[in-house]
Amino acid sequence: MKALTKEKKLSPAREIAYTGMAVALLLGGQLVFSAVVGVEIVTIILAVFSYNFGAKRGALAATAFSLLRCAIYGFYPAVVILYLVYYPLLAVVFGLLGNISDGTFARGSVKIYIAAFVLLAAVCAASVWGAVEGVSHVTSLWRATGKALLWTVFSLAAAGLAALAVLFFMQMSGKCGAQGLKLVTLCAVGAVCTIVFTLADDVISPLVAGMGEAAARAYFYASFTAMVPQTLCTVCTFAFLFLPLSAVLKRVKKP
Repeated sequence: MKALTKEKKLSPAREIAYTGMAVALLLGGQLVFSAVVGVEIVTIILAVFSYNFGAKRGALAATAFSLLRCAIYGFYPAVVILYLVYYPLLAVVFGLLGNISDGTFARGSVKIYIAAFVLLAAVCAASVWGAVEGVSHVTSLWRATGKALLWTVFSLAAAGLAALAVLFFMQMSGKCGAQGLKLVTLCAVGAVCTIVFTLADDVISPLVAGMGEAAARAYFYASFTAMVPQTLCTVCTFAFLFLPLSAVLKRVKKP
């Protein structure tokens, strides 16, 4: 919890201005891209803001955004619970990541690589098992859909393993510094958070709606069609926008 106290103290006016800027960007970004299936911009905006302005300010902006978003689109119980829990936690995660220096990444790079390899290997194994055995108990329609989506997840995880191996050898040979590892880590955390959001929705929405087992299972498989493109979108936006947006916010943050 000490990392939460490292945020530089700002005047009340600047605190309000920064938080209002973040909330406006979050609401505007969601409104603009709400009609585009698979495109999600809220995660990258909130992550960059929290990373540069700290966990507490990020959580405050996330809470304000969640309440205003529900005021615009409606206070549906499942959405209220999901937004008010997930987005503040996302802000805290990236706020804490913002306190990790490049030097720390360099010193702990081997451990980070090992953890990432183990995680991606576990995703690959779970996806293969799900595609071969896990979907055998559902109807033929959802079996075909589930297999296609699980093999897609496997392909993405395998590609991630390959990219991680290339990055590791590049860093060992001195062709890639800690900044590259940090960016890959941020992309991975963003992707995992996007998946967690979908899985949390798969649990919360059926419970709140009182769905039966069959309906809840169908809801779970249907959510994969949104999760895969959203996860890809998260990886792309983090890879191409995180550093440029961070540079802009650092300029804004300067007194």
